[in-house]
Amino acid sequence: MKKLLIALLCLPLAFACKDDQKSNSDTTESTEVTKKETAEMEKEAVSEKQSIVKSSTKSELKSSEITPKDLAGEFQRSDDNNDDLNCNCNCISIQMEQNTKLCLDLEENIHIQVKFKQDNKSNLAMYYVSGSGKMEGQDEIPWADFDTNQPLAMLQFTTPNNFELDWKGFMKNGEIAMDYAVLGKKNLEGNYKRK
Repeated sequence: MKKLLIALLCLPLAFACKDDQKSNSDTTESTEVTKKETAEMEKEAVSEKQSIVKSSTKSELKSSEITPKDLAGEFQRSDDNNDDLNCNCNCISIQMEQNTKLCLDLEENIHIQVKFKQDNKSNLAMYYVSGSGKMEGQDEIPWADFDTNQPLAMLQFTTPNNFELDWKGFMKNGEIAMDYAVLGKKNLEGNYKRK
């Protein structure tokens, strides 16, 4: 009888332990679910934050246009390793409000005056204004016949400190003046860096 009484008294204790174990496993499962949900929410928050940063960076780039003032200055051909002040026919001075003198051929002493206009936020168009000099053994260059309203060259800026000059050539009556197409192309076309 004693044994039966002890067994009956221990029975509630056994059920209480099982309930406690069940409660602990429910809490553990609940904690694991909460950790997973928290991790997923953190990933979503990070992803959303990255999207916001990317979109704000893009809008900053669009809104921070390059102004003509940013593009003005002295530039030297990137392949010219001469760092002295006189870079012969390998430099371009960009001034937006005034005409600029450019060297086309140092040996023949051929120079032109050009003006620059901003084509879009990262391009400048170079327009012919006037010229001087003569190619040896050739007729006079018809400086007065060249068009002044068509771009002579395009300057594509990659940064405000670097650009690529694409020489189009002198235009005459709306067409490229083929006899003078090489003037400028040889000495000016290429990549430039700010001095």
